[in-house]
Amino acid sequence: MKLRGLRQARQRSGLSIGQLAELTGLRRETITHLEHGREEPQPYALGRLAQALGASVAELAGMGQSMAQPA
Repeated sequence: MKLRGLRQARQRSGLSIGQLAELTGLRRETITHLEHGREEPQPYALGRLAQALGASVAELAGMGQSMAQPA
């Protein structure tokens, strides 16, 4: 699964890659690779990213929009 919506969710949250790494316990390199589609996300990483960004897994995959996003 590619995380096509990860970068947008991170930017919408106002977080840098480093800040997201600190919040999730994931390495910066891992987040960068996930954003660029070079790495497939592990299930534990999906949960951590979704929770930190207040997003669903579907949203991170680029299949849905956040409820918090203005209309």
